[in-house]
Amino acid sequence: MIKTIEDIKKEGVKENTIYCGNCLEILSYIPDESIDLIITDPPYKISIEGNKIIRTYVHDNWKRRSDIGLDFGEWDRQWKDDKEYFEWVAAWFSECVRVMKKGGWIYIFFDKQKTGYFDLFLAPYFGIKSRTIYVWVKTNPVPSFRKVNWNSGTEHIWVGSKGGSKLKNFKEQKYMANYFLFPNASSYKETEHPTEKPVDLINHLIEVNSNINDIVLDPFLGSGSTAVACKMLNRRFIGIEINKEYCEMAQRRLEHVPESLFEGED
Repeated sequence: MIKTIEDIKKEGVKENTIYCGNCLEILSYIPDESIDLIITDPPYKISIEGNKIIRTYVHDNWKRRSDIGLDFGEWDRQWKDDKEYFEWVAAWFSECVRVMKKGGWIYIFFDKQKTGYFDLFLAPYFGIKSRTIYVWVKTNPVPSFRKVNWNSGTEHIWVGSKGGSKLKNFKEQKYMANYFLFPNASSYKETEHPTEKPVDLINHLIEVNSNINDIVLDPFLGSGSTAVACKMLNRRFIGIEINKEYCEMAQRRLEHVPESLFEGED
């Protein structure tokens, strides 16, 4: 179900709901220390306006003229400078810390060149324990057609916890390295969202860091991968997304996920 800030004002924040609106405004209505786990993929501020993937027709085949498009949309280039961007990151991070339960963990997909901002500044300032950089290793990275650099085959996830708590469901050691091998979007993509994340990866993080009926928050829901994973695993979720089109995209995905076989179990 998609709701807005007006619904929150009338009835408070509801679980298993997508809220369409500004995350800072909506987060302010979530009670202190009510969230078990946060998994999110905020804007990285790496977009270059006009840098789209361009294809050209050559010898009966479509061929790329650039390695990868770097204009993800206005939502990723809305700040006038880095100072404004990092102040915005600190604002939503502060709210995430407030709503996390003691012992809760937070996973933030982030630009590899900026992850140090959490370790050096935000985590110490807000009393969050920095745990690791989790790496999604893409088994089929986009080729570098111009051959000017190494192929980009990883995405980084900054990981922290509110206190020194253990993981709730530590799996066999062979599954607990801080990396996840999975193909890039060409093999799993379900939507037109430019930065859709694989549900298999989100599932793994949720299984290790939460129990059935725990509440998972995603303040930048995007295409809805976190909500989909929660429904599959019988976790409750709160999703926030400012873009109405993406909210509708996420809702359509949720409608195609069957109810969990374990519904109602503790």
